Amino acid sequence: MKRLSLAVALLFSLMMSVFPVAFANADGMVAAYISVPDDWENPCLWAWDDAGNNAFSAWPGGEAEADPNNPGWYYCYLPNWAANVIVNANGGTIQTDALAIGGGSFWVTVTSPEDAEITYDALTAGDAPEYVEKITIYAKVPASWGTPGIWAWLDPEGKSAFDAWPGPEMQGSSGEWYSAKAPSWVNCVIINGSGGSVQTTDLKDIGKENETWIVVADDNSAEVYFENPDLMVANITVRAKVPADWSEPHLWAWLHPDGTNVFAAWPGEALTLNGDWYELAIPGWANSFIINAGAGSVQTGDMKELEAGRDIWIVVTDASTYIYDYAEIDTSGMEQPPAPAPATPEPTPPAEITPPPAAAEEETGTSALWIALSIAGVAVIAVIITVLVKRKK
Repeated sequence: MKRLSLAVALLFSLMMSVFPVAFANADGMVAAYISVPDDWENPCLWAWDDAGNNAFSAWPGGEAEADPNNPGWYYCYLPNWAANVIVNANGGTIQTDALAIGGGSFWVTVTSPEDAEITYDALTAGDAPEYVEKITIYAKVPASWGTPGIWAWLDPEGKSAFDAWPGPEMQGSSGEWYSAKAPSWVNCVIINGSGGSVQTTDLKDIGKENETWIVVADDNSAEVYFENPDLMVANITVRAKVPADWSEPHLWAWLHPDGTNVFAAWPGEALTLNGDWYELAIPGWANSFIINAGAGSVQTGDMKELEAGRDIWIVVTDASTYIYDYAEIDTSGMEQPPAPAPATPEPTPPAEITPPPAAAEEETGTSALWIALSIAGVAVIAVIITVLVKRKK
C-alpha cells in the first residue's frame, strides 16, 4: 500500500511540474506577464482562440496590473483556452502583432510594436498575485471633478476593496466613460473627484451584475445602470449589395471607439437575402461595420463612427470600393459588380449515323452493272447498223 501511495505521489509531483498552471489555477485561468516600454501607459491584453472567440467583451481587453514583487512587470489573468494575444497600451492606440501562445503561464517582453518576444521560462520572481474575480465599474462625472476616484466596499461587513481613501484613480478621459476594476464581492461604491473633496452618496447594490455604469450630475447626484445607457438604442437593419462572387456575405459590427463587438467571433453573422438586398437586424448602438465574404477571406475596410440608431444601406463594388447611406441607394444607374463568368457548356456529341444495310449496297451495285451493260449493247447495235448501211450504198 505504501508503494502505491508513493507511486501516486510521484506521479502527482511529475504532473505538477509539467502542467503547473492546470493545477495552480483550477478556475481555468492562467497568468500572463508583460514588460513594456516606459512610454506604454496602462498596458492591456487582448486574447482570443483560433475559432475567433474573444476572451474580453471590448478592446483593448484585460487591464494588466503592476506586479508589486517585480518592478517593471505587469500581470493579467486569461482563460486557459486563449490561443493568441496582442499586447497594447495607451488606450489601445499602440500594440504588438498577434502572438500565438501555448498552455500555461507565459512572459512577453515588448521592446517596440514590431519587436515582442514570448517565453515560458519564468522571468519574474515568485508567483503572480492571487487571481481575484473582478467587475468593471464605469462612471461619467462633471468636468470640474477632474479624474475621478473610486471607493468600494462590502456592506454591512465594512470590508474595503482598496487600501486608503479616495481609492485608485479611474482610467479614461474627460467627457468619456472612466473605468475601474473592483473585486466581484463588493456591493457599495462611492465615485469621488478633485482628490476626494467631492463625491456621490453611497451607491448600494453594486455588483449584482458583471458591469455597472454610473452617471454623476453637476449636483453630485448619481444614476446607476446595469446596462450601458449609451447602448439603450432600438435595433437597426443593415442592408448590403455585394459582388456576385462574394459567397455568403457576413456583417462584422462594433461600437467605436469603445470597441464593444456585436458578435462574439469573426467573421460575424451571415446576412440574409431579401429581394435585391442582403440584410441583418443588429443592436442600434453599433456605429462601425465591415462587410466580408468567404469566411472573412475578403472584406471591405472599416466603416467607422457612423450615426448610431439609424438603418443603413451599403453597396460594395469590390473590397476597396463601397458606399453607404441612411436611405436606400438607387443602384439602377450604377455600374454593377461583375458577375462570375458562365460555365463553359459541354459540347454536344454528333448524332450517330446508321450505315445502310449491306443488302442495299449489293442492290445498288447490281443496278449500276445492268446500266453499263445496256449502254454497251446500244453502242454495239449502232456500230452494226452503220456497217450495214455502208454496205447497201
